[in-house]
Amino acid sequence: MDPDTRRIAAVVAHRHRAGRCPLLVHALGTGESFAIEPLPDGFRDVASGQVVRPRPDGFALEGGGQVELRFTGDLDFEGRDGASGARFTGRAGGGASVTLYGRDPADYATYAMSYRPDGAVAQPG
Repeated sequence: MDPDTRRIAAVVAHRHRAGRCPLLVHALGTGESFAIEPLPDGFRDVASGQVVRPRPDGFALEGGGQVELRFTGDLDFEGRDGASGARFTGRAGGGASVTLYGRDPADYATYAMSYRPDGAVAQPG
């Protein structure tokens, strides 16, 4: 799964659990931050330009890509990237973090979500 799709999957999972869309996503492994533009029926990942439309079985990208994503418990989820066929699992914690795991447990990425324009990580609410 490419880094943009992985980041977008983290935002979709967090948005589903928290009930609101973050404004910034911090990739904790790389130190990068990415702007998110909330839309009435989804959001735009500003770095990739992708418009994301959440669906009951995952999400669709405006450019035609689809990703399956379903929750398997209160915090846990699993999915499959339609473009690459890559399967993933993840955990959308009760706070501001989401971790996605690839097929190999050593292949993971953790993101922190922020609702503040200054980028500070804050709890949803």
